[in-house]
Amino acid sequence: MAVPTVNDIQALPAILTMEQVRQVLGVSRPTVYELAHRKGFPLVRFGRAMRVPKDALMEWVNAQAERGAKG
Repeated sequence: MAVPTVNDIQALPAILTMEQVRQVLGVSRPTVYELAHRKGFPLVRFGRAMRVPKDALMEWVNAQAERGAKG
């Protein structure tokens, strides 16, 4: 799998499937579902379907990076 570029991410739909989230984050399927069940992860449910707003995902990733940088 190729690493997504900024242009690739911007081209994604506003609401991502868990497979798209997996590809963007570069994690395994079990890991993406583990993340989805964590408090604070930007998950939206439509019945049984789990989706993630793209902008909220990018904000969440940035917040995780800031937390990591602070130690």
